Amino acid sequence: MKKRMIYLDVLNILAILAVIMLHHNGIVHTYSNTRAWKTSLIVETIFYWAVPIFLMITGATLMNYREKYDTKTFFKKRIFKVVIPFIFWAVIMLLWKVSIGQLVINNFSVKEILNIFFNNKEETTYYYVFLIIGIYLTLPLISVLSEERYKGVLWYTVISFFVFNSFIPVICSFLGISYNNNLTIQIGSYLFFVILGYLLSNEDFTKKKRIIIYILGILSVLFRYIITYYLSIKSNELVRTFFGYTQFHSILLATAVFIFVKNINWDNLLNDKLKNILFKISSCSFAIYLIHKIIMYYELSVLNLKVNSWQWRTIGAILTYFICLTIVYILKKIPIVKKVVA
Repeated sequence: MKKRMIYLDVLNILAILAVIMLHHNGIVHTYSNTRAWKTSLIVETIFYWAVPIFLMITGATLMNYREKYDTKTFFKKRIFKVVIPFIFWAVIMLLWKVSIGQLVINNFSVKEILNIFFNNKEETTYYYVFLIIGIYLTLPLISVLSEERYKGVLWYTVISFFVFNSFIPVICSFLGISYNNNLTIQIGSYLFFVILGYLLSNEDFTKKKRIIIYILGILSVLFRYIITYYLSIKSNELVRTFFGYTQFHSILLATAVFIFVKNINWDNLLNDKLKNILFKISSCSFAIYLIHKIIMYYELSVLNLKVNSWQWRTIGAILTYFICLTIVYILKKIPIVKKVVA
């Protein structure tokens, strides 16, 4: 197994763990001057790279799909790996939410079901699936830029996006300056991470440059935490000025995490058996994402924990991951079911 694939598997596993940590610390979105909120803000800032990393992995693995297969095959693979499992679990989630009373449907019409489905009312976190499908629909257009001769164009796009979309508008907003948002790079915000992931996966940075990137990543965490903490305490409510995956601090953090994991010598740390185990665990991540909210619901009931307890926000998150991993692994062993597990 290639070194590149090993670090991408590791990133995939870490990213879904980070997602679960964020969801277990959801109290960060409801301000209170308590230790629980303050520590949840720490988790929020440290693990904020989860979604950007998933998008960067997509770029690293699929931006150059034309080197492996044609566009028809590309879409066929995406349908079987993402679309079908998503539809299956969206239906399960819908029926489950109705059964426990979290979702009330007065009119079981096709129109109503489609409204629920397209607006993620069955599960708000499923917004990411529509986002990633949109990325897939766009990849045939930008994949032609994966040729070496367009590398400079892609770096221009990434750097310009960082300056004009992620840094200047955010700083202007913070300073109370009305920035003209037409002065930006006109590409989808999340497509930026796809391009960035592809570039970083094919770029080797010197040790000096890596250290600078790591320092910027750490400083971005400290910056977001301190500013958000200070402004929220001062206003006695959550100030969301620096909440946004495409803001500069998020980009710097995600870049630091990506490069750090990539530059670990996994070949020296892992033998072929462990690499294969990592690959299998990584292949469960999407299904874990689809089912983890159901598992969290029953964990809270069985363990009789409150969402603001430290046990739920730490040990509970790890427990959720391993329960989901076990369930998904078992489901993948069932011939018919495995086709809708992901």
